[in-house]
Amino acid sequence: MKDLNELMQAILDMDTAQRKATAEAKEERAAKLAELESQKKEIADEFAAKAQQAGQESAQRAQADNAAALAELKNRQQAAAQTLDAHVAAHRQQWVEELCRRALDQADASEVN
Repeated sequence: MKDLNELMQAILDMDTAQRKATAEAKEERAAKLAELESQKKEIADEFAAKAQQAGQESAQRAQADNAAALAELKNRQQAAAQTLDAHVAAHRQQWVEELCRRALDQADASEVN
């Protein structure tokens, strides 16, 4: 009987040791998972910050490009307005003479009828 009790005690001791080892392994695994999760968060935060910085830089470049394009359009608009004014000034007398001639022709045509 004594041997049986010793055998049972040995089995219980082995079971206790196995449970203790399992618990330690779970704790170690949980600690490693927590560390990995922390590293994952740090990496995600780092890349989010880099993406935000890149987005801001891109927006600034786009804003500068848009400002340059707007300035170019304003310059082209001003040049076109000056060209139109010069064209009008160059042909004003010719147009006045043509309008007067048409008015006189229309008046003459009205008198004939």
